[in-house]
Amino acid sequence: MEEMELDIPHLFGKNVQKYRKLAGLTQSELSKRLEITQKHLSIIETGTQFASASLIARISQELHVTPAALFGEDLNQEYFDRLYTRIETYIDNKIIWLRNNLSLDINQKN
Repeated sequence: MEEMELDIPHLFGKNVQKYRKLAGLTQSELSKRLEITQKHLSIIETGTQFASASLIARISQELHVTPAALFGEDLNQEYFDRLYTRIETYIDNKIIWLRNNLSLDINQKN
């Protein structure tokens, strides 16, 4: 069986782009947070240039994923668990807000 050569910079860049988009960030927004140029982020995402170890750590921190996730081929469960928790918290807060405001409206009418 023939072994495929793994292009680590390309895989890493593809995952940075995937997680950046899932986080709802543009290249411009992420590059500002990372304090690098948009062009630098672009060449990392295309796999043309590889990120330094310290930049990998900052990218994973900004995108809320483990560094290992940036080298994996699939989205990891931990990411989805955190995303689910953030969505659940957001919805719970909206429900509390609605209950509080609706009860105020009802009390004011009585």
